[in-house]
Amino acid sequence: MFFDRLIGLCAAFAGLVLAAIALAISANVVLRNAFGTPIFGLLDAVEYGLLLATFLGAPWVLSKSGHVAVDLVTGALPRPTARALARVMAAFGASVCAVVVWYAAQAALISAGKGSMIRTAFTIPEWWVLSVMPAAFALLTIEFVRQAIRPPGTPELAGL
Repeated sequence: MFFDRLIGLCAAFAGLVLAAIALAISANVVLRNAFGTPIFGLLDAVEYGLLLATFLGAPWVLSKSGHVAVDLVTGALPRPTARALARVMAAFGASVCAVVVWYAAQAALISAGKGSMIRTAFTIPEWWVLSVMPAAFALLTIEFVRQAIRPPGTPELAGL
């Protein structure tokens, strides 16, 4: 399915970003200790990379139920009741994520309209950084809707 491929690609990209961060930090340690010259702007690049990896990996983690879950209550409920509660909570999660999409998109659009820039080791438009959040939360909204229709552990979603 297209959506599964999309969030899989986002997760793969997040993994590549984390691998690049690990390699860059290792190289930075060697360069700093051996030659006294660190990689310019690495701290800022790592911060942006962590932002990307976190937000782009989140929809895939949600789709795999890889997030932290406290199932003390739902584990004690009868299966039909637990499934109904899972649907309600997924609908609630979709609602919250949709609200975040709206406000995060507004922030990115306002920033783009003002031409705001982030000036650190790199100078980049602020909306580039802000646009990651509405995109990721849109994917999270879709995944929560999918889980509201068919909670994890049920046969594949048809048509989504």
